[in-house]
Amino acid sequence: MEADDESDVRAYIAALVGMGAPVVPGPSGLAVPAGTADGVTAVARRLAMAVLPDRRHRTEPTPGLLAVARSLVVDEHPSAPGWTVAERERLAGWVAVLIEHRGEDGVEELVRALNGD
Repeated sequence: MEADDESDVRAYIAALVGMGAPVVPGPSGLAVPAGTADGVTAVARRLAMAVLPDRRHRTEPTPGLLAVARSLVVDEHPSAPGWTVAERERLAGWVAVLIEHRGEDGVEELVRALNGD
């Protein structure tokens, strides 16, 4: 995928997230086992730090990617309803960095890691 295509996809997803789609009851959309916020965040942090150009610190994720990470990954985790807002935001930050540097592959890598694959 070219940079312009990636930018268009990110903008589209951010627009969808910004529209505030209604929350629909039912099972979570993320096929991972239940876990603590700290445990899931540690996995996301480890994966994100591995792909950062400067591995000494995390860059601040863009607001659009934060919204994508929050709504498509964090809020879809089966344990998310039991986490605090601060815990969900901390995880969203790491997931957004992972998405920024790895895109969908980063999310798939996170799901595999959370499943022990």
